[in-house]
Amino acid sequence: MHIAGWQKVSLVDYPGKVACTLFTGGCNLRCPYCHNSELLEGEMPSQDMEEVMAYLDVRKGILDGVVISGGEPCLQSDLVPFLARLKEKGLLVKLDTNGCFPDRLEKILDARLVDYVAMDWKNDPEHYALTTGVGESPLAAVTRSLEALLSGTVPFELRTTVVEQLHSKQSFEQIRDYLLPLTGKNGKKIPAFYLQAFKDRDTVPFAGFTAPDKKALEQYGALLEPIADTVRLRGV
Repeated sequence: MHIAGWQKVSLVDYPGKVACTLFTGGCNLRCPYCHNSELLEGEMPSQDMEEVMAYLDVRKGILDGVVISGGEPCLQSDLVPFLARLKEKGLLVKLDTNGCFPDRLEKILDARLVDYVAMDWKNDPEHYALTTGVGESPLAAVTRSLEALLSGTVPFELRTTVVEQLHSKQSFEQIRDYLLPLTGKNGKKIPAFYLQAFKDRDTVPFAGFTAPDKKALEQYGALLEPIADTVRLRGV
């Protein structure tokens, strides 16, 4: 596992839990508004794995769980055995993913190696490639990942980082219309859909992005209510 960085204690990365967050190096996407662009190429040195594991042992009873974020964790070829090792420690495990690797996600879900999944839903179908900064849209793979989550039993959320220059009311109408047949087929709504207000910082690759105001985000969220049990805002 290439652990490019870690936050020893987080109260916000795993809902309702005290967690240690591990950031994997490398990502297959190039979202122009990415907050963790320093992790994209996977060139940062890896943390000492035994040091990480020793820390988790020492903090047993204080930490509820571990968040595996990135970058994109599902790029890591040894992610599955690593998650199994964490579960052997009795820790809750949350996986943050962009959904582009449904085969690996399905294997993880089938083996019950995670307790919660947060998956990105970047934009409407027409603008998915633009929003992810790649030539070919990964939407088909992300859709497969969502179908795996909907047909499974592991709690999960979808999340969209909302950027004024990339999203509009029409974007969320089209997201709703695209996802409605999926939720209908599975007879199960998305448990939680979070709209995260974009926040600028030094590591964002391109300048000039802003977040919509709270009123606009609330309007966007209302459009998603037919497909989600809960729609909430973050960062406002």
